[in-house]
Amino acid sequence: MKAKWICCLVILSGLPLLLTSCWNSRELNELAIVSGIGIDKLPGKEEYRVTFQLVNPSATSSSTGPGKEQSTIAVYSANDNTLFGAMRKASRKVSRQLFFAHTQLVILGESMAESGIDHVFDIFERSHELRLNSAVLISRDTDAASMMKQLQRAETIPSIGIAKKNKNSSHLWGENRYVNVKELISGFTGEGGMTISGIRLIGDKEEGKKKSDLEQTESSANIVMSGLGVLKDGKLVGWLDGSEARGTLWLLDKIDETTLNIDSEEKKESTAVNIFTSETKVKVDVRDGVPVFHVHILEEGTVIETKDTLELSNREVIRKLEDNLKKITKEEVTQAFQAAQRMNTDVFNFGNELKRVDSDGWKSVGKDWDHAFAKGELDIHVEAFIRNTGMRLNPFLSSE
Repeated sequence: MKAKWICCLVILSGLPLLLTSCWNSRELNELAIVSGIGIDKLPGKEEYRVTFQLVNPSATSSSTGPGKEQSTIAVYSANDNTLFGAMRKASRKVSRQLFFAHTQLVILGESMAESGIDHVFDIFERSHELRLNSAVLISRDTDAASMMKQLQRAETIPSIGIAKKNKNSSHLWGENRYVNVKELISGFTGEGGMTISGIRLIGDKEEGKKKSDLEQTESSANIVMSGLGVLKDGKLVGWLDGSEARGTLWLLDKIDETTLNIDSEEKKESTAVNIFTSETKVKVDVRDGVPVFHVHILEEGTVIETKDTLELSNREVIRKLEDNLKKITKEEVTQAFQAAQRMNTDVFNFGNELKRVDSDGWKSVGKDWDHAFAKGELDIHVEAFIRNTGMRLNPFLSSE
């Protein structure tokens, strides 16, 4: 009898090996690959307008035949009280099932962000279909649906092009940052606020939707990176642009590279220094009930261009340029700090740092951290070094 039971167990344990592991498989020609998602809030309603940018396989896979004249994307929208409802409701318009495994980008309309977005991303953590590493951007002055409809040069799929533009600009220019869904959700659970990069549509949005526009040497519409949106309690409360945006990223230790035009003795903003290394360290303590933020920035750069006749072989000239580099860095960081204080929003993770290293200090000010942050003091120290002057020392035009 015992042998019989053992035999049955062996047979049953072997049955799963006969399964194909494809019980929920779907054929590729039955799927509509979603490359980007735009989310807007309908005026005066609690509904979302969700716009899906789909890859058109006929246009992307063939260089000849009927697909050649088609756009590389197709765009569909659906309205519903929930994102999932909109995803399913879109099936009334799309002949294939929406497939989100390759979604590169999520764009939020500005009005949507102002009304609050912390609840929007619940589905991204619950659903096995949606990606947590999709880039997130806020559309400035234009709804997200219009952004999803714009064609992009140099990239077959526009959403991929916008996501790459975000990464490229974040790495080289330093006035915006790359934030994905996972990082955004993490930011909602911390102390203070956070920042998301903005994009702006320049030009004629109606012409930008047409394939014929890509045949011109200059596009009628272009999507450009535009500052940092400040989120507080999940809502967009303001924007940081230019030096305020770059100063914010310095405080967040998110500067990979950037370029600063600094003064020389001869001319203002005449020498371009490419910062190729930057490191920011932050310490926070509480003195007499006031938080003090100690910031140390170490940056290294290269003189990449100058309009002056500077003797860059002279160490004293280099030292003066380094002093000007420190000055402009301090100014930008201070401007960013003061802008955040005006919004009563800690976007620099100062509160999280204080909570981590000084629990007693946090207890004394943490109950009203927004107010405490707005009254806080910035103690900043910058070390700047110019490590080289490119392929030559002195300019080929001498002062003589």
